Amino acid sequence: MQAVATHIHVKGAREHNLKNIEVRIPRGKLVVITGVSGSGKSSLAFDTIYAEGYRKYMESLSTQARQVLEQLKRPDVDFIHGLSPVLAIEQRTGGGSPRSTIATVTEIADYARLLWALHGEQICPKDGGRVTQRSLDDNVARVLALAPGERIILLSPLMRAKPSVLREELPRLRQRGFQRVRLDGEIKNLDDARIVPTGAKELVVDLVIDRLVANEDQRSRLADSLELAFREGGDRAIVLAQKTADAPWREINLSQSLACEICGDVFEKLTPRHFSFNHTEGACPECGGLGRKMRFVPELIVPDPEKSVRGGAIKPWRIGGKNLIIKHNALLKQLAEQLPFDADAPWKDLPEETRDVILNGAGERLFAFKLKRMREPRAMPFPGVIADLDESWRGTDSDGFRARLTTFMVSGECPACHGGRLNARSSAVRIKVAQTFLSVPSDENARDKSQTAQTGMSVLPWLTFPEFLTLDVNAAHAVARELCDTLAGNEALREIVTGIEQRLHFLAHTGLGYLTLDRDYDTLSGGEAQRVRLATQLGMGLMGVIYVLDEPSIGLHPADNERLLSQLRELRDRGNTVLVVEHDEETMRIADEIIELGPEAGVEGGRILFQGTPAQCVALPERVSLTGAYLSRRRFVEKDAKTKTSASGPGAWLTVRGASEHNLRNIDAKFPAGLLTCVTGVSGSGKSTLVNDILAAAAARKLNGATKIFPGRHKGIENLDTFEKLVQVDQEPIGRSPRSNPATYTKLLDSLRDLFAQAPLAKVRGYKASRFSFNVRGGRCERCQGDGVIKLDMQFMADAYAPCPSCGGRRFNRETLEILFHGKSIADVLDMTVREAMALFKNIPRIMDKLETLNAVGLGYLTLGQSATTLSGGEAQRIKLSLELSRRQQGDTLYILDEPTTGLHWADIQNLMDLLFKLRDAGNTIIVIEHNLDVINLADWIIDLGPGGGSAGGEIVFAGARSEIEKPENTARSLTGAALKRWRNAGTIKS
Repeated sequence: MQAVATHIHVKGAREHNLKNIEVRIPRGKLVVITGVSGSGKSSLAFDTIYAEGYRKYMESLSTQARQVLEQLKRPDVDFIHGLSPVLAIEQRTGGGSPRSTIATVTEIADYARLLWALHGEQICPKDGGRVTQRSLDDNVARVLALAPGERIILLSPLMRAKPSVLREELPRLRQRGFQRVRLDGEIKNLDDARIVPTGAKELVVDLVIDRLVANEDQRSRLADSLELAFREGGDRAIVLAQKTADAPWREINLSQSLACEICGDVFEKLTPRHFSFNHTEGACPECGGLGRKMRFVPELIVPDPEKSVRGGAIKPWRIGGKNLIIKHNALLKQLAEQLPFDADAPWKDLPEETRDVILNGAGERLFAFKLKRMREPRAMPFPGVIADLDESWRGTDSDGFRARLTTFMVSGECPACHGGRLNARSSAVRIKVAQTFLSVPSDENARDKSQTAQTGMSVLPWLTFPEFLTLDVNAAHAVARELCDTLAGNEALREIVTGIEQRLHFLAHTGLGYLTLDRDYDTLSGGEAQRVRLATQLGMGLMGVIYVLDEPSIGLHPADNERLLSQLRELRDRGNTVLVVEHDEETMRIADEIIELGPEAGVEGGRILFQGTPAQCVALPERVSLTGAYLSRRRFVEKDAKTKTSASGPGAWLTVRGASEHNLRNIDAKFPAGLLTCVTGVSGSGKSTLVNDILAAAAARKLNGATKIFPGRHKGIENLDTFEKLVQVDQEPIGRSPRSNPATYTKLLDSLRDLFAQAPLAKVRGYKASRFSFNVRGGRCERCQGDGVIKLDMQFMADAYAPCPSCGGRRFNRETLEILFHGKSIADVLDMTVREAMALFKNIPRIMDKLETLNAVGLGYLTLGQSATTLSGGEAQRIKLSLELSRRQQGDTLYILDEPTTGLHWADIQNLMDLLFKLRDAGNTIIVIEHNLDVINLADWIIDLGPGGGSAGGEIVFAGARSEIEKPENTARSLTGAALKRWRNAGTIKS
């Protein structure tokens, strides 16, 4: 009998920068793989171990299955023994699909669809009447109860048709024995020769089935007549009842199908598809189930309010064909005469009512327009510019014209479903929940959907499917627990609500209770997306699996870290192997084993420096393990600059007034100019909303001239005009194409191409700078089109890539490679590291500026032509920062960074902080969203939001100098202050 493997044995790993390493990873343990950014952590964990596990699983499938699933190439490794099924939980989001939400990726939506289909009470979207299904006996009893002893006429809805059709159909009814019909509300005899009026208007025809008195002794006759009425009317019938001869007739709608008690509209039986926004039966017809729709906005339609209507203020009406522009000008001229208004006055000076009529129309008011090909002026309503543009956008067949109109549009909430994604019928189905969970919101900001999503509030003790999805995880979990109790007696429903409750429980316990269920998966940070998938895996209860995670602590406040660590331990204790690529101190301390790669990054890394327990790592000298030195607190991130605690000057404070977007509670936030401010708070407390959605968006519009960015709700921002520009560094990759690289992103390649075009041989041959680009024809190798490799379609196996036989992988043709600079071709330069290139171009200032900044941010090991898809998250962020640093610094720049420590080791954080303080001391203002305590500890100023996440957040719990946050009066509310104090007390840390 073969022994069970106790280790995962990796031998000869050479993927990317790994140096033929061999490592034995214990199975059934929590193992942290760490090291400086770019040292090979992800290459070992994901590109080697996970890739090989995935490849072996794929080989067990049929060739047909392999053709439709994603393929991974075989990693460059001798062998890996002891592998079991491998699951990767990476920092990837929904892959660009706007239809993926938290509810869909966790299967909560699937279970909820079943619950609403089986247990929901249906409401008519037209009039709010209950939708029920009654048998024939039920309908007879209803008539006798609603019209006891009254004269009734029993009708059967027949058709709606034009008179020409009715003249052919009505004689057939007479032949079948019917005597009367109700024609457009009037009962007429079929023997009347002039029964059908003249005209083209469609008429409603109801067949008269019977006339009787609704008494108990007529029950049998009433039942027979109703049965005939249902058969003729497609399960619908109408009863006209009259109490006395002088009383008016009133209608009672009846049906044997699902029908509204008030209007009688018939509905089909509900299925789970009716609650899917990915299916035509459930999706909103207006937006197709996206919840959002492109719409024209006044700010883009009139980009320059200084212009007049005659001078072209309405910009989209100045594009299109000549006849269309003439028509629009004629409309505006006649509108100016009849409203009236001054067509030569600046748009901003026109009365608000006039601007509204021009953009949105004048309702029922008619204007006498005389346009080309009209003989006489015609009275017609003016629909407004926006309605006209919308019609043009829908009706045009020209892709170019549509694209030009799209520049005046933004994506906004669908006006039909208000972001709920479902059609009116599905959105009206509801289930009853406890009144304690749902109440009327008190804040006026809570009246819209965005606030309701955060507070989990609704006006009634009923919950529709879209309303359920707008709840945050904590509120939805409370509803699910209550439903588990109330539906405990129903075996089928109990299983459904238990499935919902369990998934919500795992989401809440991974620190995601503040997220709403309808939150787009694409909008989650890398850490949030990982924790959503982690919660899903916890709910599956798998054993014997290898889980590979990529920095799951990203975006998680230290106060929430323990819950994440408990989930990792739970995965391990079930018998799984958990491999975590991580820099977080607490995660390392609870690990069973640490593997450190290094010693440096890129070509200078890829070696195993240490493997052992955290205690053994701490005991290592600094020359052996940098991680051990930081874990032991013998070394820590320091500030090589003076601490500043106050701003000065006329624009000393950048102040956001009345911020109320999402869960922000009408707060005023003051950022000191010229200082490094750290915005902190638990996940979901409102940091990104305040800094990115409001401040950065407003700064992008005012300072950088962005037109399609609209800040969230706020009352105003003071002193923003004291800054020259905004520089925003986010977590997006620098490029999604293999052709993107550090040289192209930093514009270094442009300078290199200009330099090679100045070479004597290039001038003789007449080569321009474009000759030295691998993206355009001329200088690139045309066989591989500048890729350097040839793709080989391996059918049911992963695509293989072979070096191009023409250029040998160098991307350029022979003539281009003959142009040399100090003996190096353009291909040779792209293969150099930053440090090697610095030696070659030391006398070229415009190139050296960019190389020096790349080296200063710790990227001296990168090759200039390294594909952007192979860069780590930390490397991508530092390349963005280097691009800004390489530009001439004049001070008065507003820098906004969103968790810049993502993917960074302590040593990398030290380099980053040194750079940020250099920027600060040059007269710039730095605002950083961050959870990392090393960064928070060095900040000049701290703004802490909270106290909780979601509906429990949105307040400023502390704003002040770094030295003040640990005081007892502040740590009582500030979770950041309390975490910082615990962290500092755990070792000797300088502030």
